[in-house]
Amino acid sequence: MDDDVVSALEVSIADLGALLVQVDKFRAGRGDDARALRAVCLAIGDRARRAHRHGSLDEGLARELHADTTTARASLEQWLAAVRASAPYRAATAALADGDDGALRTSLAALYDGVTVAPAPDALFHPVMWQKRGRPRPAGEIAHEIARLRAEGLPGDGDADATAVDPGLPGVVFHRAPPPGAPVYLAVRGDARPAWVLDLTTTGDVVVPGARVRLPFAVALADPDADDLDAWALDPTDFHRDLTAALRAAGVPLD
Repeated sequence: MDDDVVSALEVSIADLGALLVQVDKFRAGRGDDARALRAVCLAIGDRARRAHRHGSLDEGLARELHADTTTARASLEQWLAAVRASAPYRAATAALADGDDGALRTSLAALYDGVTVAPAPDALFHPVMWQKRGRPRPAGEIAHEIARLRAEGLPGDGDADATAVDPGLPGVVFHRAPPPGAPVYLAVRGDARPAWVLDLTTTGDVVVPGARVRLPFAVALADPDADDLDAWALDPTDFHRDLTAALRAAGVPLD
C-alpha cells in the first residue's frame, strides 16, 4: 500500500480532532448539529483504527476514508465559521473592542462552554519565559522584557484550539498557584487583580480577556533552595541574585 495515502489519512484524521477541540469549547457544541458532526468524525476514526488493527486497511479503504474526512472537515469548518459569525460571538468581539465590561461578561458566558464568570482569586500567577534553547536567559534581558510587559500589558493568546480564547477574542491565562519549578513568575494580588475572570472548570486556571491585559503585577522569585528548581538548568542562587538586581535596576517591583 502507498505510504503517502496512509500518511494523508492520518493527518486528515488528526485535523478532524483539532477541529473538534474547537467545536467543544463553544456552548453551541452541545447542539444536535454539532453532536451529529462529532459522531461522524469519531466514526471515521474508529473505522480506520479497526481496519488497521485487523490488517484490512488497504489503499482503497484508505482513500475512501480520506474522502470522508475531507467532507467532514468541510462541514466542521462551516460550522465553526457560523459560530464565529453568530450573534453571541459578534457581541463578544464588539464588547471587547468597546471596553464594555458588562456586555463582555454576558456574551462570553453565553459563548463558551466549560467556563463561568467569577471574581478573581486572591492571587493570580503567570509564567515568565526564563530559558532560551534550554539555557537561562541573561538576567538583564528578562528584566527588560518584564518592564516592557508592565508598560505595554501582557499579550493575549488567540489560539483557536485553546479554551475560552479565540482569534477574535484573545485573553491571558493565569494560574491559581505559582508555576511549579519556575524560578521567576508574575504575581497579581489585592487591588491589582481584575474585577472578574473566566474560570475554566476543567483546569482551575482562569482567563482575563483582552488583546493586551494591563495589570500592575509584581515579580516573584522562587526560593533558591526550593526542591523543584532544576539545578541542572541554572544555579538557583546566582540566578536569584542577578535577576533581583536587574529587576530593581529596571524599576520592577518584587512580590
